[in-house]
Amino acid sequence: MKKITSIPDGHTLVETEDGSETLFSQRFGEACHSTTGAKSETLLHYIEGCKIKESSSKFSPLNILEVGFGLGVGFLTTLESLPADKKWHFISLEIDKNLLQWFKDTHPEFNLSWNGNLLECKTEHFELIIIHGDARKELPLFLSKNNILFHAIYQDAFSPKRNPALWTKEWFTLLKDFSHPDVLLSTYSASTSIRKSLHESGWGVQKGEKFGPKRTSTRAVLNHATDPEILLHLDRSPTPALTDLQIDSINQKIES
Repeated sequence: MKKITSIPDGHTLVETEDGSETLFSQRFGEACHSTTGAKSETLLHYIEGCKIKESSSKFSPLNILEVGFGLGVGFLTTLESLPADKKWHFISLEIDKNLLQWFKDTHPEFNLSWNGNLLECKTEHFELIIIHGDARKELPLFLSKNNILFHAIYQDAFSPKRNPALWTKEWFTLLKDFSHPDVLLSTYSASTSIRKSLHESGWGVQKGEKFGPKRTSTRAVLNHATDPEILLHLDRSPTPALTDLQIDSINQKIES
């Protein structure tokens, strides 16, 4: 992966412990990746967590959704991980246009072009489509015009504390409705509220791998029930699932 030589507006450079680089978003007050390692985190949570290599032999094309394009590490690491002759579609969501223009300018090899609010690249074997804008509005609009079922989901939005709209029960219901029955969803978050949001929207919640200071992460599927140990914890915890109603209530209090 290229070293970062220019920095998009609204961001500062962060070098992570594995030698790869990420950016700190001033808008969200958070780094785009774990400071333990941007590339290592991507490999563990998304390439391995979603079993991308195995899935590429089951599905052609393999349809991947990434929630949060950021610096493009998810896409670039997926590109490196898959055989050159595999067919795959990579659909990503990003609200920050500065990041998208920066990625376009710093990666001319992909010959990316704007088509309305879509930044696109198409080759013989893969297609990259980055949807710019509010994911809650733009993803359903895009899917209403494109017949896609996702086989893998990289749930890599900024944390629930910083960007709660992309972690609610309603969000995970939307993702479920446009997913293949054998989909694999993976995320770095292991919070009780997020696991409840997944479980209550119909996902089977599984324990994911440890990375850096986090003791665990989360995987979710549609073809199996929630892990009994996790379900017991969820049943005992008073922490509620995160919902749109909660977010609206918080926003109203802030505005008043």
